[in-house]
Amino acid sequence: MTDRVKEETDRAYWDAIRSRVCSVCLDQANDGTCGLGRRRVCAIEAHLPRLVEVLSSIDSPRMDEYVAAVEAEICGRCAQQDSGGRCELRDEGQCALYTYLPLVVEAIEEVRGAAS
Repeated sequence: MTDRVKEETDRAYWDAIRSRVCSVCLDQANDGTCGLGRRRVCAIEAHLPRLVEVLSSIDSPRMDEYVAAVEAEICGRCAQQDSGGRCELRDEGQCALYTYLPLVVEAIEEVRGAAS
């Protein structure tokens, strides 16, 4: 896959996720933009390429399989999670990836379906 195709593919996933997730995210600013600003980077955006790869490898009607994959492959490599596996953002419902995972899965499946 060329860099341009990868960039376009990543853009398609990001656009679908923004449409489904950002529109209902509690961190959204009044004007519809991301309200996180400089405080921190959204976990979905920060982990997007790997996230798409991990979630695309799963085909299950059960959300727990997606959760387990994210915890192992994304959370385990995230700087917000400590060495004991605890993540304050996740525990407090402030990690957009963890909070909105079902919507992220739907968005990724939507893009994958359109590409088929």
